[in-house]
Amino acid sequence: MDFHRWFHGLPRRFTFTRIGGIFTGVTVLVSIGAFNTGNNLLYLLFGMLLSLMIASGVLSEEVMKGVVVERGFPGQIFAGAPALVTLKVENRKRRIPTFSITITDRLPGVTCPENYFLKVDARRTAQVSYRVTFPRRGWWMLEGYEISTRFPFDLFCKVRVMREPVSVLVYPSLGQPPNLSFLSLVGQGTRPQIQAGGDGEFLSLRDFRSGDDARRIHWKASARRDTWLLRDLERQDSEELTLYFYPVAPAATEPQRLEQGVSTCAGLAQELLQRGYPVALVTPGERTAMGRGLGHLDAILRVLAVVEFSAQPAPTPPNLTAQDRCIVLSAGGLPNLSAAQLLALVPF
Repeated sequence: MDFHRWFHGLPRRFTFTRIGGIFTGVTVLVSIGAFNTGNNLLYLLFGMLLSLMIASGVLSEEVMKGVVVERGFPGQIFAGAPALVTLKVENRKRRIPTFSITITDRLPGVTCPENYFLKVDARRTAQVSYRVTFPRRGWWMLEGYEISTRFPFDLFCKVRVMREPVSVLVYPSLGQPPNLSFLSLVGQGTRPQIQAGGDGEFLSLRDFRSGDDARRIHWKASARRDTWLLRDLERQDSEELTLYFYPVAPAATEPQRLEQGVSTCAGLAQELLQRGYPVALVTPGERTAMGRGLGHLDAILRVLAVVEFSAQPAPTPPNLTAQDRCIVLSAGGLPNLSAAQLLALVPF
């Protein structure tokens, strides 16, 4: 077993600082001199040095008691981009403040910065933020955090490991979308088209026809013209687009190229949603609902964050319908689309 990993996995650790090592060495030498010579002055000096070491251990233990840490993460965390993490430290002791502690998150594969708190009063909280960068998408597990202190004399460093695991989902980075010239094939879908016959804002007045909803009659205008007039309301139509991400690629394909494909799909989804298109994402194992607006982007990114590549095609056909107009992103050629329509093929 790796000694370094074993040592840092202990629930409590105790190490000497540079000053503490020198201080301990001097204490040992004084004790040897006192026992060998029987000199009362050396005994007195030895007692003073030893009492400082004991006081350091007791006080450092006291400042770490009653300390509780809460962590806050942003709503969206993207691979390769700094994420702002908030640490809220609460001192639950009744009277004694906490001095000079350092809080460090334990995240395998990522080095988290040390966050120093000079003082946290009794029954009070303190807050600090730091930035951390996750190198890849997917689920990450924070094992917990470490509370360390060198209080009061900087002789020893005491570390207490708190195992409070937290799962964090990291979205893929938003890559540069490809050439969108294929959007000319879907007509004027870049903005919702306003037409009559919906439930939106007022559009115009027209004559009442058999079968119309009588609740939409404009009574004042009808009385003025002596004929039934109906309020037409807006109906917004836009072309629905389906992103089909096909995560099947030869085994020799470089992982960096595959991850670039995920980023391209994420960037393309963001661009289409910004332009007003309703978008759905389909993978061999999952399908999101059709939605519009950047609020729908979260649902798409959640699927892309956990999608896994395979060298073998999926055993089941994709969840596509004849109404789907597909933009296919693939590293291994054109997949089977069943009855769906192919709008564009984006290789990566």
